[in-house]
Amino acid sequence: YGNTIQVQVPEGVGPGQDFQVIDPLAPQTLGAPGQRMMGSTGGDIFHGAARVYVKQEMAVVELCGIEAKQRYRISVPNGNKEGAVFLYITEESDCVERICCGTNRSLKLRVHGGATKDGPVIMEMNKPFQGWCCMRPSFSVSSSGQQMGEVDDPCRCCLVEQEVYGPNKNLIFKTAGTLCQTGIWCSMCAGVYFDVTKHGQKVAQIERLPMETEECCLMTNRFMIDFNSIQDPQERKMLLASAMLLDLAYFEETG
Repeated sequence: YGNTIQVQVPEGVGPGQDFQVIDPLAPQTLGAPGQRMMGSTGGDIFHGAARVYVKQEMAVVELCGIEAKQRYRISVPNGNKEGAVFLYITEESDCVERICCGTNRSLKLRVHGGATKDGPVIMEMNKPFQGWCCMRPSFSVSSSGQQMGEVDDPCRCCLVEQEVYGPNKNLIFKTAGTLCQTGIWCSMCAGVYFDVTKHGQKVAQIERLPMETEECCLMTNRFMIDFNSIQDPQERKMLLASAMLLDLAYFEETG
């Protein structure tokens, strides 16, 4: 209708979500062109961000040696610091498994649109129970009820290497990093880097940032995900899943 409309995003609506806008000068008939859908380009929940900052929240109960449900905030970084939070991750798991089984527990991570757990769930990561020492951690990833793919963590010698698959079991990319990094043995001295590769070429990177004194005391982690050449919205979601599995499998117990 050629009208200019100033739109305020409703509370609780995050990147990648649609909401309805009504042109006050258009005919107000249900389903008419005057009712327009606004959303981020291509359904990317990261809203096209080149990098995102993942910050684990502290749970007081863990200071007593009791495993708590994990919570994370995701923002576009301000330098190497946390920016405005636009996604929030919560954990659903059984209390007995958390206390008795630690990182071997089964769990579900939910990604909420918005800065709190009250936002709508836009992505889920399911980790099965690891009953035996030979069972490796993995994620089954879904979004809006549709299976997106899987993240597997096969056993490797002196190497962390994840294989990330699409919904048709096709290999999308690999995430790998050597265990012979300074940050593995001294978390305050250096970061820990994981290269994301397609067909042997580096296309993105995940970094566990060097820990600060407060984080060592509170047993929390920070990650930076650099999407670099990964532009596909679904692949970007799978890269987030890869980073979350890295944290749960290799850094949760060590803080």
